[in-house]
Amino acid sequence: MAEADIPIDIAVRKLLDWLVSRRICSRSWHEGVTAIREKVGEAIGDMPEHQGIKELLTGSNINYFHCLKIVDFLKDTEKDSKNFFGSYGSQRMKDWQQIVKMYQGDNIYLAEAASVLTQNVVYEGPGIKKGIAKCDQIEQDCDKKEENIKKRVVELEEEFKKECRELGISGEGSIRKEIIGLAKGLPETYQEIAEEAKGLDEACMIYDKFVKSMLDEGVADEVLGNLRFLIEHGDATTYEWKYREKPISVEETALVFEDEEGEEDGGGEIDFGEGEIDFGGEEEIDFGGGDEIDFGDSGAEIDFGDGEIDFGDSGEIDFGDDVDMSAIVVEEGGMAGGVAKDEEALTILDNRRTRSNIIDELEELVGFLTQRLVETTSSGAKFNLVSGGVDHDPETLQNMIKKVELLSSRLGEVKMQQLQLIRSSPAVVDRLVDRLKGKLKMAEKVKMGKTEIEKRREQVGKDRAEGIKQLAIILEKTKELQKDLEADISERYKGRRVNIMGVTI
Repeated sequence: MAEADIPIDIAVRKLLDWLVSRRICSRSWHEGVTAIREKVGEAIGDMPEHQGIKELLTGSNINYFHCLKIVDFLKDTEKDSKNFFGSYGSQRMKDWQQIVKMYQGDNIYLAEAASVLTQNVVYEGPGIKKGIAKCDQIEQDCDKKEENIKKRVVELEEEFKKECRELGISGEGSIRKEIIGLAKGLPETYQEIAEEAKGLDEACMIYDKFVKSMLDEGVADEVLGNLRFLIEHGDATTYEWKYREKPISVEETALVFEDEEGEEDGGGEIDFGEGEIDFGGEEEIDFGGGDEIDFGDSGAEIDFGDGEIDFGDSGEIDFGDDVDMSAIVVEEGGMAGGVAKDEEALTILDNRRTRSNIIDELEELVGFLTQRLVETTSSGAKFNLVSGGVDHDPETLQNMIKKVELLSSRLGEVKMQQLQLIRSSPAVVDRLVDRLKGKLKMAEKVKMGKTEIEKRREQVGKDRAEGIKQLAIILEKTKELQKDLEADISERYKGRRVNIMGVTI
C-alpha cells in the first residue's frame, strides 16, 4: 500500500497536541488570537446586507473558515470597488483580508479550530445534553408532585366532608351558622333521647330485681338511679335531680355567639323618651326654718324602767279583726320554692357530670344484658346470674341490648360531644370553624402549588426545546468544522485522507 493511501487518524482530544508536536502550530498561539478577535469585533460592526452573511454569523463564533466565506460574499457585494489591478478599494474587504492574513500567521486558525472542536465535543455538547436530561428529570418530578398534590387535595376535601358529616352539617353555606343552629337545637335532641330512654324501663327492672335479689335482707341500694330518673322524669333540670322537686323558676344562662352580638347591641339601651324629666318648679325643698335638729346636750340615757312588758294573760298579740291576710304568701320549708340557676339550671343531659353518670349506667346495663343473653343461648352454662327468676327469650334480650347501645352511642357520638362543648363554651365554635376552614384553606394552598408546578413545567419545556435547538446547531457546526480541518490537514500531507476520531455529541 502506498503512503498516500494510508489514512491519518487523529483522536479529537489529542488534535491540538498533534498539531503542536508536528510544529504545524505554535504553543503560544493564544497570544495572537486576542488581536484577531478584536479585529473581528470591529469588522462585524460594518457589514453589508447579505442573507448568506446573516446566516453565517448566526449561532456560532467566527473562525478562520467563516472569514474565508465572508471574503467570498464580499467579492459580490464589493465588486464595484475592484480596480484594474484586481485589488479592492472597499475598507470592508481590506479589513477581512487582513483578518485572514492574521489567522494564517503561524497557522493560528488551525490551533483555534482544533481547540473549538475539542471544546464542543468534550464540554459544550455534553453540557447541553446534561441540561436536557435535567429538564426531563424535572418534568418527571413535576408529574410526581402534581399527582401527590391531587391526592393531598382529595384527602383534605374528604377530611373536611367527614368532619362535616360527623357534625351533621353540609359545609356548603355558612359553617358558623350551621354549627350555631345545631347547638341551639341540642335541647330538642335531648328531649328525643329522653323519649327513647323510656323504652329501657323493662331492662332496668330486670337489672334492679337481679341486684336486689343478690343483697341481704334489709339492705337497700339504688340501682341505675340516674338512668331511671331520666326514664321517669325525662330531661329534667339538675335542680330537680338533686333535690327531687321542681324549682319555681329556672334562670338559664343565655348562650351568646358572635353572629348574634350585632343583633343584640341595638336593643339593649334604655329609652328615656325625647322629653326631659320634669322635677317640678325650681323651688327648693323647704326643710323648715333652717334650725338644726336638737338631739339634746344632757347626754342622759333613756329610761326604760325596771318593770317587764305585760303582754296579757294569753301571751298572743292582738292584731285586730281588720287585718287583710290576702297579700301574705306562706313559703314552704326546705328547698321548695327555690330558683334553679348556674349548674342547677342545666338539664341532666346537658350537665356533664350527670350525663357521664348516665352513660356509665348504660354501659353497666349493656354488660348485664349481654351476660344474660350468653347464659340464655348457651346450653352448657352451669351457673346463671338469675336463678329462680323469669327467663327472657334471646330475641327480647337482643332488642333490649340494641336499644341500650343505640342510646349510649347517641350520647357518645362525635357530633354530640362537639355540641356539648359548644353549649359549655361558645368559644368552641371559633375553634371548630377555624379548623374546618383551615382544611379548605390548606386545600386551596395546595392547589396553588399545582399552578406553580404547571408554570415550572412550562418553563422547563421551553428550556428543553431551546437546549435541543442549541444542541442541533452545535452538532451541525462541529461536523462542518471537522470537515474543514480534515481537508486542511489533508492538503498539508499530499492529499492523504485524514480522520478526526471521536467527534460524537
